[in-house]
This record gives sequence, structure tokens and C-alpha cells, in this order.
Amino acid sequence: MSTSDVFVSHSSGEKAFARNLADGLRNAGLRVWFDESELDVGDGVRRSIDKGLAQSRNGIVILSPSLFGREWPERELDALVVLEDGKEKAILPV
Repeated sequence: MSTSDVFVSHSSGEKAFARNLADGLRNAGLRVWFDESELDVGDGVRRSIDKGLAQSRNGIVILSPSLFGREWPERELDALVVLEDGKEKAILPV
């Protein structure tokens, strides 16, 4: 997997919105890490997500009530905060 311009983090309740956002970003010429297009059956989910987070220049987090209290979106948000160095990687809340 190559470096992505943006990693899209979302809860399952926001899947349709996240899919439309990812498609729009791709149509604008950005390389997007989005779970539906990056994860295959049999992939190690945590390893694939961690790799996607580490290899993305920025992270978009879709903030919604369904995000908080959900294991995977909170892990992704925590990882983005840790990876953000203030110079190259930014977290963009939507």
C-alpha cells in the first residue's frame, strides 16, 4: 500500500456519509484510505488499519454521537492524535 493523502475514520452509523466523502475526495484527485476499499476478507483488521493510519498524511474524523463509545472509531481517533506531530499530519474533524 502506498501513502495516502487522507485516512477517513467513521463509525458504522456514518458509513454512507463516509463513503460519499471518500468518493468525493478521490474524484478531487486525492489518495484516500477508506475501509471498504482497503480491507479484504482475511486481512488482519487492526494491522491493516494501523498501517493505513501510519501511511496517511492526514486524518478525517467524522464526529457524530455514534462515534463515541465505539471501539474502532475511538482507536482510530486516538492513533491519529498520537501520530499528529503538528507539522505534517493533521486531524480534520467533520
